[in-house]
Amino acid sequence: MKKEIKESTLLFMPYISGHFSCSLTILIAFLHSSCTHYYYVGNVLNVHLFKEKNEYRISGSLGSGDESNCIEIQTAYSVTDRIGIMADFMTAKGGNLTGHNYGSGNYFEGAAGYYKPVGKFGVFETYGGLGFSNQHHEYTSNYYNLNNGTSDLSSLKFYIQPSFGFTSKFIEIAVSTRISALTFNIISNNILGNYDLFNELNSLSPQIHYFFEPAISIRAGWQFTKVQFQSEYSRNLTYEDMHIGEYYHFSLGMYFSFGKRFKPQSQNRIID
Repeated sequence: MKKEIKESTLLFMPYISGHFSCSLTILIAFLHSSCTHYYYVGNVLNVHLFKEKNEYRISGSLGSGDESNCIEIQTAYSVTDRIGIMADFMTAKGGNLTGHNYGSGNYFEGAAGYYKPVGKFGVFETYGGLGFSNQHHEYTSNYYNLNNGTSDLSSLKFYIQPSFGFTSKFIEIAVSTRISALTFNIISNNILGNYDLFNELNSLSPQIHYFFEPAISIRAGWQFTKVQFQSEYSRNLTYEDMHIGEYYHFSLGMYFSFGKRFKPQSQNRIID
């Protein structure tokens, strides 16, 4: 009986050994590439819900996603009773800075578009814009703790952004969708010892990457000052197997509104 158990154990050992070796190989590969480098972070959708000429908006927010953390400042102005303009600045970082396995960059954006009040509380708007970013990345193997080099790149983004929202003195809710076309320019690719990262970075530049980015924005507070929360989803429509951008982005910040309709009624009567 003992002999049979011993023989069966010996027969089973090659399977255990092979299975353990395969699992160890997969684990090493996972540790080697567990820190993902994203080359696109969707900024906060600037949804301002103008209702008349000469309204101003300014907001500041902190954002976070799959990998990055960012600070963002946005402004907007209604030039006429139908035309608005807006601008945006974002700075973002993600990864392990002390371990030299991270990405950082800045993003600038400008846009112009059309808005129209719908009834007493509704607003429809659609904007088209152009954005530019610059990025710096450092790469380090998580398993071997070896420096794999650096890269620098820039990107150019064209987009359209329709929104519909409900606005009142104390609460605002808007649903938006941004369709973006993104192109990359590889300034330098100094990645060493990791062909997957090297080839992934080089594969970005020839294509146009289209992103679908729906979002919901909620603002609550006072007539002039509100707390803003936004939840955004981002999906690569062109190359779904290329995970170059974050899938979600949450932001929280302060939102300030200025204009004639935001002033106390007594001041409006004096101005009129």
